[in-house]
Amino acid sequence: MRNKIPAVLGVLMAAVLGLANPLFAEKKDILLPGRPASAGMDLVTALEQRKSTREYSPAKISPEDLSAILWAANGVNRPGGKRTVPSAYGNQYIEVYVVADTGCYLYDSPDHRLKWVSDGDLRGKMAWQNYVSKASHILVLVADLDRVPGPLRNREEKLYWANSTAGTMAQNVYLMAASRGVGTCIVAGLNEENIRQAFKLPGNLVPLYIMPLGYQRK
Repeated sequence: MRNKIPAVLGVLMAAVLGLANPLFAEKKDILLPGRPASAGMDLVTALEQRKSTREYSPAKISPEDLSAILWAANGVNRPGGKRTVPSAYGNQYIEVYVVADTGCYLYDSPDHRLKWVSDGDLRGKMAWQNYVSKASHILVLVADLDRVPGPLRNREEKLYWANSTAGTMAQNVYLMAASRGVGTCIVAGLNEENIRQAFKLPGNLVPLYIMPLGYQRK
């Protein structure tokens, strides 16, 4: 028991200082806190405060803020598994991955949890922009082209539909992030090869955008 005390105290102190997030302390699936009952500000104010942020404080965003942002991005908001964003014919063909300093996760919308994908801090490998690696977490929007409706549609048309849905997700992330005091921006210049390796993506899954998340530097 004595040997465990310093480790426990270390985690608690890091959490207090905003340098670690206990939610990501272990390499396993993570059940997220429940979605918020309210956003913390009205829609007009969130739209007024929506902006792209590229400088982040070293503090990790809280589990509650991450939960709210993921639910806004693609969470279940109605019976029957309906989501917070529109998609063609109601098909769910956009996956949201989360990159933390402990590893990569896949957002499981129906269960509102993060499914473990791989370990290691890969934040610096998602894009070429330096500020991305300094974010607390990074969202990666990935299209599953096999699930885009219309089997006779070509790859270009499927990507067009996928980008339309991903764009609505990105705006939801912006608005919820603004309401929670979290900074973000949408980045199209991603490192597709590194993302594919990190998430073990087959050819039909295409990374579209990344969105770093972090509290704004004061």
